[in-house]
Amino acid sequence: MKTDTPSQLQKIVEIFKDICGDKYVYTDKEVLQAYGSDQTLDFHFPFDILVKPASPEDISSILKVCNDYFLPITPRGGGSGVTGGALPVKGGVVLSLERLNKIIEIDNVGGYVIAESGVITADLCEYVEYHDLYFPVFPSSGAYSFIGGNVAENAGSINSCKYGTTSNYVLNLEVVLPSGEIIWTGANVLKNATGLNLTPLFIGSEGILGVITKVVFKLLPKPRHEITILVGFKTLEEACDAIIDIKKSTVFPSGVELICLNAIKLTSDYLEEDSPLVLRNLEAHLLISLHEVSMIETSYALEIMTSIIEKYTQEDILVAQTDAEKMKINKLRLNIGNALVSNGKNYRDVDVCVPLSILLQYIRKVESICKEHSVNLVCFGHALDGNLHTNLVFNHGGYSSDEITIKKILKEIYQYAISKGGVISGEHGIGMLQIDFMTLQFSPAHLALLQSIKRLFDPNRIMNPGKILN
Repeated sequence: MKTDTPSQLQKIVEIFKDICGDKYVYTDKEVLQAYGSDQTLDFHFPFDILVKPASPEDISSILKVCNDYFLPITPRGGGSGVTGGALPVKGGVVLSLERLNKIIEIDNVGGYVIAESGVITADLCEYVEYHDLYFPVFPSSGAYSFIGGNVAENAGSINSCKYGTTSNYVLNLEVVLPSGEIIWTGANVLKNATGLNLTPLFIGSEGILGVITKVVFKLLPKPRHEITILVGFKTLEEACDAIIDIKKSTVFPSGVELICLNAIKLTSDYLEEDSPLVLRNLEAHLLISLHEVSMIETSYALEIMTSIIEKYTQEDILVAQTDAEKMKINKLRLNIGNALVSNGKNYRDVDVCVPLSILLQYIRKVESICKEHSVNLVCFGHALDGNLHTNLVFNHGGYSSDEITIKKILKEIYQYAISKGGVISGEHGIGMLQIDFMTLQFSPAHLALLQSIKRLFDPNRIMNPGKILN
């Protein structure tokens, strides 16, 4: 049955109110407005109904209704995505998970935490650290992103070069399928060879297969010592050589962030104050974080890092140990995002991940492509992962004013990265923004298999339509 009349829509609203309560179902356009956007450029999509369930059982009932009426439904977490994963591109229903916000259990012996998918990342991290444990994947949006969204996007973070991405910590998921059935995908144990493992299928699935309602995360011992290093290089080549040398070493930094000259200039101008190592003769910064469990290991790691860095630069190495010192040398890196949207600017984040061995060649290629098309470029990010954020920056008018040129640039960048063994997205996902480029990454047979998995779980194609797959 299709919802092609106001009376049918009102009937569905009343059913949803019976499920969730009157005050958790909304059709007022002013309320709906904020839920038609996320952090993806300036996109906004209208839709009909916002619903805020309180339990997996509520969600089960809602999905059954949507299936009966062939009504599109878009799960929404904290709205922190940058590829449109939470945008209701086909209208219909937005299902907000903000009421599923409880941390249910922490097991100090088993080393895991069970939490509902609407828990804010920062709250989860604070909670487990209070229990002397550690969850290491804290994306830049951690202050407001939901853990269910992090799982759905397989989010990464500055710490991913040591700790990996979200997928490395998911033991088990509670998921509501489009049919309304509620399943657990795995088990709360560290080893499980019991049949096909469904858990990885839902990690990074961006809500197209079902709604994640609970997450079981594996936890680590809390690191006892954390220090941060900032160093400048006269050339980008020297900085990239140092990165490769760090990769070959016996030390595993939690983060190695490369900040290219264009990002240094943009952000230092935005801050309008002196920042460490912002000098005319430096073309790149490396911001290195070390997390260790003992002072001995910390001293050893710092010694190795220093010996590597000194081979490639004569600049002073700034070492921060106190919170105030770390805040000072992290400030420029943490404000790049703010600088990118200052004074009416906007940007398209190219989230490519490439083999580390071609990181420098990749940067030079993107610089060449952008120069050819007269588009400004700002490069920074997770260098040791090969996941550098190469941002196409545009002023007033933005993405929609020259979408054809931008898509042409993106195609050239993606083709180059893929030809060198890279991928379209390292941590932001496909969403709606990158669907057109999936054919560059995958063969027709591969894409057909993805479509068949989608049909198996969601034959009526109600779940987050218009994402990942056409």
